[in-house]
Amino acid sequence: MNPFSIATKGKGISGAIKRAMAIRRRYGITSSQMERQLDRFVSILKEFDCGATFPITAIALARTKGFAQKYRGRNIEFAIHGYAHLDHTQLSLEQMTRHFDKSLAILKDQGLSCSGFRSPYLRWSDDTIKAIRRTGFLYDSSQGLSWDVVDKVKTEAYERVLDFYGALPANDYPALPYLEDDLVRLPYCLPDDEALVERFHLHTAEAMTPIWEAILTESYRLGELFTLGLHPERIAHCETSLISVLQHARELSPTVWFARLDEIARWWKARTESRVSIQQVNDRAFEIHVDGPEGVTILSRNVEVLTPSSVWDVGIQRTLGTILRFRADRRPFIGLSPSSTPHLANFLRQQGYIVESAVDDQKHAYYLDRPDFRRQDQRRLLQEIEHANFPFVRLGRWPDGARSALCITGDIDALSIWDYGLRFLDK
Repeated sequence: MNPFSIATKGKGISGAIKRAMAIRRRYGITSSQMERQLDRFVSILKEFDCGATFPITAIALARTKGFAQKYRGRNIEFAIHGYAHLDHTQLSLEQMTRHFDKSLAILKDQGLSCSGFRSPYLRWSDDTIKAIRRTGFLYDSSQGLSWDVVDKVKTEAYERVLDFYGALPANDYPALPYLEDDLVRLPYCLPDDEALVERFHLHTAEAMTPIWEAILTESYRLGELFTLGLHPERIAHCETSLISVLQHARELSPTVWFARLDEIARWWKARTESRVSIQQVNDRAFEIHVDGPEGVTILSRNVEVLTPSSVWDVGIQRTLGTILRFRADRRPFIGLSPSSTPHLANFLRQQGYIVESAVDDQKHAYYLDRPDFRRQDQRRLLQEIEHANFPFVRLGRWPDGARSALCITGDIDALSIWDYGLRFLDK
């Protein structure tokens, strides 16, 4: 398995050569150049009280003792980016499991814990996910998700790399975590910094910033997650665009939740597992209690709220607490027919909707009968539900009433120029 051959498939021959030349400029003989770049990155994030997740190749970390410890207490998470920077679709289940175990041992030896993984080249297989579960990771962030914001700069090279990554279109798939068999799958949003610089050949903040701003605007409108990908070695090139996005996100109301990938995964899992108890006092009066993680939020629309609340967004109230009393003509939850697939109920609960099985389609403000429900149906169903404007009581997706979430993330493929050559040897 030749890493140059793999890179050529994704970038083309000329792109791979240009990437090799760029690597020589961006990395030093030792890790000191990368440390300066990462220090600059982290200092920018600190100005906005923002953390970040940096998946790092384990063998690179093993060769540079003390590197990661510098970032303790600085709101930085290190995830695993492979033991070596290899195409994981070319590895067996046993090889990947062994690599993950070795990677975790390296981090443990340096006093670090790790809860997440992202595949090199964003390439993964069913066996990759099996190995991730077998190893005990909390989350995986290997699925590329492409936003339709690049019409004016789209290139053949970008189309090629999306195919190489196996990226899905955000027009069809929501940019949201998904909990499945105790593993949280988190999307990686595209275009990232590599696409802006190497695929679109953009070299000014004026050209780059509108693309990331467009993703922020759309993910915020939809209440979804923007994982902004920026490799630390390109911070000098992209910092103005990063700062612009962070400034814009901080100004929005309802708020944007700034979080690391591990925080997002833990929240999504805990909020999905929240317990909601419903008591119907009389024909129109209801009381619900929510037992969930700190920050869990109750949102309501088109019902008569009887407990303290505030305006969250146009037509939507946020309950000030975890107990809500209200009046409604029908149950303002989603009723599901007994024939509906369990996958549908699981998905809706992950969005924060309160779901009840029901035979009578008149008792609930919204009713669904869906024996079949696939992943590619998720975006369409969300649009259908959210445009229906029916009365609802639901849990907010994000903590403390946030409307959307933003994670700054960037892979650390290497710490020095030597890491690129030596990764050929470490299998």
